[in-house]
Amino acid sequence: MCRSSNEKCAVFLISGFLGSGKTTLLKHLLDNVPEGEKIAVLINEFGKAGVDGDVVCRDGLKVIEISRGSIFCACAKGDFLRSLFSLFRNYSPSILLIEASGASDTTDIKRDIVYGRLSEFYKFIGNICVVDAMRFESWLDLFNAVKKQIQAATNIVINKIDLVSAENLEKLRLHIRQMNPDAEITQTTYGNIPWTVLIQKIHDNSTGKASIVPLPEEWEEYISKTLADTSAHLLPPDKLSSLSVFWSGNIMEFKKLLSELPVDIVRSKGYFFDTDGKWKLFDIVGNKEPIYSELGKDFRNEKNLAIFIRTEKNRREIPQMFQDKGLKLIEVRF
Repeated sequence: MCRSSNEKCAVFLISGFLGSGKTTLLKHLLDNVPEGEKIAVLINEFGKAGVDGDVVCRDGLKVIEISRGSIFCACAKGDFLRSLFSLFRNYSPSILLIEASGASDTTDIKRDIVYGRLSEFYKFIGNICVVDAMRFESWLDLFNAVKKQIQAATNIVINKIDLVSAENLEKLRLHIRQMNPDAEITQTTYGNIPWTVLIQKIHDNSTGKASIVPLPEEWEEYISKTLADTSAHLLPPDKLSSLSVFWSGNIMEFKKLLSELPVDIVRSKGYFFDTDGKWKLFDIVGNKEPIYSELGKDFRNEKNLAIFIRTEKNRREIPQMFQDKGLKLIEVRF
């Protein structure tokens, strides 16, 4: 499906709580882009550094990463509005995929995309919420964001269905249906959904013609007015803290550290240059053991990066753990 260059860009929000599989789903889509489509990606990370933007980056793909807070609150909304303006003016994508922070409240995405001035250039098509089939019920009891993300979704993807029984999966589906009676529900593993699901929705929702792009100074004036309206910003619904560590040192000691993390950590991820000469991605949800996977041959970076998201705000504990393992702290971001 190829649309005219003067049409609005179709927008899909990919939401879901921390560790549900949003990036895996995104990577699957980017590995199978339909012919004729010009894809752009905006990734919103919870902390002060990002992993996902580096992981999904590939030749010919425009990726924007906002890692200074939620795009739905004032801390990063200016960057969000500015980035989407520049993206449409300079790149003219046909489809924009926005990966929301796992801790964000996505109930108000329509304020900016549907009713704000971005609607002159972008057409909001759907909010795809990814659910971790194994952890959803426990996360729902602990974090307000889980409920809000489900309620805001137009499509719900129950992911990791291979990790639960058929009986529990059916109970989960019924519970989600009670929370959101209208969303389409899909079940899958490894975030594997076909592009046909998205393309059909674009067919069903004509994007329409885009307006003439305003001058940058006019857009900056619009951003200033938007940020001045305090009612237009949503804070993350849960009090979580993020720590990003750029480090160097013994890889085996780092792997030991990952098995000794504090129990309040909800999500850990990052990448490092392993002893076999390959860049590896590590991924931890809750208190599970790390999952390691190789990054592509084209992946390059100057530093190892580890990100930890937790319920306790303790800035000294994890950096001290690095030091106790003899690992060098190059930079720490809170």
